Amino acid sequence: MKKLFLLLITILSLNIVTNAQDDLPPPTSKPKEDSRPPDDFVGFKAKKKVDLSKFIIEPNFNLSIGSNQIVVGLSPYVGYKVWEPKRVKGNSGNVGLFAGGGITYFYNGYRNIQFTDGSGNSYSANANWHTYGGGAFLQYNIWKGLFARIKLEVVHRSIQDFYSGGVYIQTNPVNNSYKVIIPKVEKTIPALLIGAGYNLLQSRNFFFPITVSYNILYPFTPSDQKAYSLYPRGLVVQLGFINIF
Repeated sequence: MKKLFLLLITILSLNIVTNAQDDLPPPTSKPKEDSRPPDDFVGFKAKKKVDLSKFIIEPNFNLSIGSNQIVVGLSPYVGYKVWEPKRVKGNSGNVGLFAGGGITYFYNGYRNIQFTDGSGNSYSANANWHTYGGGAFLQYNIWKGLFARIKLEVVHRSIQDFYSGGVYIQTNPVNNSYKVIIPKVEKTIPALLIGAGYNLLQSRNFFFPITVSYNILYPFTPSDQKAYSLYPRGLVVQLGFINIF
């Protein structure tokens, strides 16, 4: 009797477990609604790389050493293509409109400059010139190294001016010493150059140009500034950034 009772209990338990499993929902591969990404989810976008082919670089460096003079010049300019025309068959080079800017620094050092006083006595002295500033430009590359450019530049010049005739000499008869006093001039001078040129490097991105420009601010520049301007004439011919006329 006891064995029969245990058998009935075992059969009943198995029946309950089977019914409970039948009540479970069938398995599914569909994710729950809450775990799905929103409809406007676009994922992670890769960062855009800078297109180096759209840059133009004009290094502009000069070093000149003479017997009693040293000149160091640095005027790097960088531009970026802001507009490009539709491709035309036969065009070559980095054609398009570029906008950019740069900085300028010149140092002129003069050593053992000779001066004489009213009595014909000779004296020597040193002098330094500093020129610094910068500007911005728009340049249109036309075809195979040819370009047109407009460039606004503002520089400040700090000059010991031994050309103006204001130099005088202080002497000390007690110890037979002397000091040459050279007047110092401070000028801030703008220029607006419009012209065209040709890139001698024949490179898409690096420029060493010869340019012919006109400083349209020249007629309006006061005479006391013209004498100290980097562009003492209205017409400017340059190789790189060095004036050759």
